[in-house]
Formats: sequence, structure tokens, C-alpha cells
Amino acid sequence: MKRWIAISLCLALLVGLLAACASEGPALDEDQPLRVSAMSAQTTADPAAAVNTGGDTLIYHLYENLMKWVDDGAGAAKLTEGMAQNYTVEENTDGSMVYTFTLRSDAVWSDGEPVTAADFVYAWQRLFSLETAPADLSLLSLVEGYADAYQAKDGSLLTGVEATGEQTLVIRLTAPCAYFLSEVCGGAMTMPLREDLASSAGWKAGAVTNGAYTLTSMDSTGAVLTRSETYYDAEAAGPAVIQFTWESGEAAYEALTAGELDFAASLPEDVEAETGTLQTAPLASTYTLLLNTQAAPFDNEFVREAFAVVVDQEALTAAVGNAADTAATGFVPHGITNRNDQWTGTVSEEEAVTPDDLLEASNQEENNTVWDYRAVGDAESPREELTEEERLSAARNFMSQAGYPDGEDFPAVTYLYEDTEENRAAAEYLRDLWQEALGVTVQLQACTLAELKDAMLSGEYALGAFQFDAAYDDATAFLRRWRSTTAYWAGNLVGYTDKAYDLLLYAAEITSSAAGREACLHDAEELLLNSCAVVPLYYGGTVFQLADGLTGVYGNALGVWFFGSVTRG
Repeated sequence: MKRWIAISLCLALLVGLLAACASEGPALDEDQPLRVSAMSAQTTADPAAAVNTGGDTLIYHLYENLMKWVDDGAGAAKLTEGMAQNYTVEENTDGSMVYTFTLRSDAVWSDGEPVTAADFVYAWQRLFSLETAPADLSLLSLVEGYADAYQAKDGSLLTGVEATGEQTLVIRLTAPCAYFLSEVCGGAMTMPLREDLASSAGWKAGAVTNGAYTLTSMDSTGAVLTRSETYYDAEAAGPAVIQFTWESGEAAYEALTAGELDFAASLPEDVEAETGTLQTAPLASTYTLLLNTQAAPFDNEFVREAFAVVVDQEALTAAVGNAADTAATGFVPHGITNRNDQWTGTVSEEEAVTPDDLLEASNQEENNTVWDYRAVGDAESPREELTEEERLSAARNFMSQAGYPDGEDFPAVTYLYEDTEENRAAAEYLRDLWQEALGVTVQLQACTLAELKDAMLSGEYALGAFQFDAAYDDATAFLRRWRSTTAYWAGNLVGYTDKAYDLLLYAAEITSSAAGREACLHDAEELLLNSCAVVPLYYGGTVFQLADGLTGVYGNALGVWFFGSVTRG
């Protein structure tokens, strides 16, 4: 199966995990658990509940889906068969798809009972009857019967999931879904569950699971996982015990430096400058300037172009000062998969990482395919590099065309942002830039996240910025919200409308051609950017550290980390 993680993340992890880091800890052996800080506090091992609270990392260690993510040996994750020994795919003339999975004969639960196809059917159908449905339930929207099951909150109406034998699971989709195997069949939300054990009491210590680890304990301080004796690959190298702590930030960093932790993610950015030993990796998020096309004065396209063209993403990112952030070159960030495995172009940017870089570093067989959506998009759609003087000239010309020469008679506008130090730095940079370059007055208004969402979802704002995160690994997670048929309250926060954009998104959704789908998505993104209603500013990142001498951690740009392959190097 193909690697899906961003090339930039691959290399960051490869360099970071093979290099020596600052803190030294005791040897990793049977008596020493791997001690990690990698997620927010969790209270349950229920996959459907944990995914709503950032507990995907915990779930991936306790359970195994039809497909699973394994270490490719170079710090990247690759998708391969998990509980499924193999699968077949059939495409019908009406565009519907049929996946048939044959389960492993040696797959058992931690109590010794066999994992059956019925366990998957129950888990999928159960999602529709929960009092609080997983936020990503729409990932199943192409499964036959989804609409009826969702409306009635009755999973038995999800007719597209069927156990035709104890070890045979059939899933019927109404249309092609490029990310079905990776995000649904390899996701945390749809992990198998035993119907006879699915109760609130079953999600604590001692919960019956089918993954590489079992849950020994979980409380307000953390969780302890022990390698399962019944897992089909129980002899695999890696830690016998993983000890998760809920400590984060400064507390986690202090524990790292004191030798009390072996790994920590989401560390404060400022500690990197003090030690020079921490590593950064991209996260699939884009901090974005939004100009409401339905609110004056940004209903004028020339005003939007003036406000957008003058922005220098590199300078803004430097002004924000977070070393883990990188200047945006498009709306879809690094870390999102390019699903056209035939794309073999050359990434031209000096700072971009090519497949050859990664392969040379990991001594793998030559393969010229680029796996990162952003790298492909930047290579196929080179942007004209403007000097500061050229940006200023263009912006002032646009203002004149809009009827506001040198900012004359331009109304005062308010810029909304979530009140954080990083967002405030970006807001102040933009305010000063627009005042100096365009002669306009922009008032800054700091908000709570709830206040910001309320204003943007109602459409009652003119200018602001928002951080968009990926709910799943695909460009559509970022692009679908801007369709003309999507209202403000459903996510089209700028009232963007373009029939060509809608058509491209529709074509991408119905085609089974990977190359055609990716081309449609890249073209749609270009249309969106050309509207100047959505102006990407920078991509988010995370700071992490692994203790000296340990290797084998791998992760993805959605913030999930895998520790089952960690060994002493």
C-alpha cells in the first residue's frame, strides 16, 4: 500500500527521530514503560467517544480496524491490511462500489474470542444511535442507507454494511470515495466492537480490545497500556508497556528534561529556541484571512484583491514568530494526501522536499511519486513572485479601481480574531500593513472562539481570520465548505459562489479516476484563491521531542502518533 503522509512530515520525522535528542532516559526494556505525552486527557476507551476528544492515538493502540497504519521504516505511516487479510473492489456501471473484506483467521479479541464481521457491522450501525454522534460521522455518507440511518438515528437502516459470513464483510458505497480505505476502514471511529460488551462499564481498565495493546488502567493522571497476549503479532518489537500522561505544554517539557518522559508532542514553541534540540512537524491546519463577499466593502472584488495582494505570507509568518508555522502557498495545507499515484513531477521550490530526498535518506528503492497534495499543487501552479514594491503598486491600483484611491472615503472595518498571542500578532501585522499600504483604518476585535464562530456562521461580519483543521486526510475536507449551496451556518463563511467551482467539486466526487479527481480539486482551489475571499496565511505545526536513543515513532498530520514500534536504537 502507498505512503500517505506528507513528504515534509516524513523527512521531519526521519531527521528528528534518527538524530540524537537532548534528554536521556533509562533503557527501554520489559521493566521500563515508554512514557509519553501525546493527547488531551481521556476518560473512555470507546472509539466513538474518544475521537470527539482527541483520543485517536489511544484508540489506535487499543483497537485495530480493517486497515491499519504501520511504520515504513523512515518515520512515515503506510496503510496496509489490518483485521482484513485481503479485500476486493468492484465498480458497478452506475458508479456504486462494492468492497469485500476477508478477515484474518487468527484475529481474536483480548479475551480470546474471534473477531467477526458482525463486530464491524455492530460498530458501524451503533454510531447512528449514540446520544452524541462522532463529529466525523459524515465520512460514512456514501455508504448505502446512510441518509435513512442518520435521519432516523437507526443504524439498522445502514444497509450497505453486511456480514455475509463470519469472516466476510461487504460494504456497498453509492459512489467512489477516494479516501474510503484510509479514513474509514483505517480510521479510529469505525473500530470493531463486541455487542455483548458494549456498555459504559466496558470502556475502562480491562476493556476487551482487539489491537496490539490492552488498557491496564486509566484515571485523571493518565493511562497504562500493556501489549496484548492475544494479538496476532504479539511478538513484534516495541514497548511492552506504554504509559500515557495527560500532562502537556510546559509541564510535559519539564518532565522530558528531567528524564521522566520519553516523548512529548505539542510542546511550547519557545522552548525550542532555548535548547535547539526539539523537532517540528506540520499539522493539517491553515490559518486563513476571510473577506466576506456579501458584506460591504468586501462585496467589491477590487477591495478584496487589494487587501489580499499586499499580504506577504513569509513576512507575516515571521512576524507571528512560531517556528512550527510555515507560510501558506495554498488553502489545502501540507500533510494532505495526493491520491494520484501517477504524478511524478518535480517540486521546484527550493525549500520543498522531493521524493528523492526522502528515498536517499531512507535508502529505499527509487520511486518518483510525490505523495503530498500541497507539493503537487505548488509545482503545477507556480505563482508569480512579486516584490514588495510590486505588491504595493498592485494593491493601490485595485483600491483606485474600487473607488477608494489612497484609501479615501474607505469605511472603517473591524477585523475579528480568536484572542491568542499568535493570532493577535497576525492581526496587528495586517492592521499596520493595510494602514500603511492602503491608507485604511482597520479596528481589531479579539473574541473567544465561540464568539468568533457565532459571528462567522451568521455571516454578520466583514473581515476576520480563522484556523481551519482537517477532519480527515483529503483535500475535500478543506474545499467542500465553499460550494455555492453551502450556507454560512454550514461552513461557507465568506458567502463564496462560483458555478465552475461547484462543478469541479462535483466532478471530483463522482469520478473513479485518481488523476482526474486530483486535477479537479487543484483547479477548484485555484478558483477559490483567485476570488480573494479566502486568503491562506500560514500552516500550523507542532513541536515534539523523543528521548535520546529511541527510534520508531511515526505520526500523521492530523495529530495522531503511533508508539508500537519504538525501540532502543
